[in-house]
Amino acid sequence: MSPGPTPALSALRTPQAKCLTVGGRADGGFLQYVQLLNPRNSMSITNTKGLLNMPGQNNCFLNSAVQVLWHLDIFRRSFRELNGHACMEDSCIFCALKELFAQFQYSQESALPPDALRRALAETFCDQRRFQLGFMDDAAECFENILMRIHFHIANNESEDMCSAAHCIPHQKFAMTLVEQTVCHACGATSEPLPFTQMVHYVPSSALCSQAKLMKEKNEPLPNFSELLKRAGGLGDLRDCPSSCGAVIQIRKTLMNRPEIVSVGLVWDSERNH
Repeated sequence: MSPGPTPALSALRTPQAKCLTVGGRADGGFLQYVQLLNPRNSMSITNTKGLLNMPGQNNCFLNSAVQVLWHLDIFRRSFRELNGHACMEDSCIFCALKELFAQFQYSQESALPPDALRRALAETFCDQRRFQLGFMDDAAECFENILMRIHFHIANNESEDMCSAAHCIPHQKFAMTLVEQTVCHACGATSEPLPFTQMVHYVPSSALCSQAKLMKEKNEPLPNFSELLKRAGGLGDLRDCPSSCGAVIQIRKTLMNRPEIVSVGLVWDSERNH
């Protein structure tokens, strides 16, 4: 894996019923669960199962991604109902994830072999040299790519950016539709709106910490996590004025939909960030 920021994962179901966060470092440094469940909307699941990770296998990043998906009941139930798909045989991520979820539900073992999913990922992304056998990789990017491969398997006639298929779990449950635009505070010029879709919202952990520290120094009440994300998400995202007046302005990003699940990738700039 090339050196760089290390994302962690969080997934929040909005706005009520269940809020689940699962954080996982790509290097396997930690995996923790915090669950706030509404008993009427939850089902009995086993929290103690993980993926087998023998020396040299480096399955920790995959464990983090799979745990997020498994512990999101809205994904688990919707995925269980899907059957028809464009199968890729030995490199089919859809089939491999189905098999692994069946083991999570029915196996008595606490450590499950992820071999089929690991091989499917390695073969699928062989040309990109990502998620290869025996190598470490990023948990958040693995999570995101699994979602996009599920889209491919069940809605491959639809665009990744504008998928409207009712049965496409990634786009119906996870996709965030945003519009990016710059508005100059000096001359009033605006750029053309740029719509795009993302499955994971990446935020530097250092930006979150600096915003919280700044508010504490000003004796301001700390906002809820979503407001803190909003403040931290735009830090450093600067562009020149679209009419070249010389001003440097911050990009505005507007969320146009209300996804049922918001996935947040916390980017750790270095091992010193906590």
